[in-house]
Amino acid sequence: MQRINPLKHITMNFGEAIKSVFSKYATFSGRARRSEFWYFFLLNFLVSFVLNLIPHFSVVSGLWALAVLIPTLAVTVRRFHDIGKSGWTYLYFLIPSLLFIGYWFYLVFQYISAGYDLDEESVAAIITANSSASLITCILLLVSLIAAIIFIVLMARDSQPGENKWGPNPKEIQSQENAW
Repeated sequence: MQRINPLKHITMNFGEAIKSVFSKYATFSGRARRSEFWYFFLLNFLVSFVLNLIPHFSVVSGLWALAVLIPTLAVTVRRFHDIGKSGWTYLYFLIPSLLFIGYWFYLVFQYISAGYDLDEESVAAIITANSSASLITCILLLVSLIAAIIFIVLMARDSQPGENKWGPNPKEIQSQENAW
């Protein structure tokens, strides 16, 4: 008789992962497996990509982004919990990107308030002509890129084994259920 290892890790498929994320729509407590996070990321990427390909679907794309904002934040926080980090760690990765976007909005509004017409070439020209704007843009872009790389590496890490302060390892729970 073959003995079943109750701690054998069973992977979550695409459908299970999406169902899990949407069933925990605004649940920021607990832990989320790698597959749950990455499959949901893949779904968001594919839906956004397709919606942005279709002309005149920018409103639908925006509605999709709003609809998945809370579950995206929730699954990311739970993923941080799964690797043994606080959900507040996410701010370290969001702040550089938000600063970059905020600075660009500042430059565009400054440009508009000066009475210039707004088009992509004009904005790019004024930013490249202004050395301090170019330097700040490059620094913020570099910091955002480094933060994105570190974020990807952390999200790709395996679960912290056993129970941590955010709950039991979801891989081990599922494996034990499947063993019985």
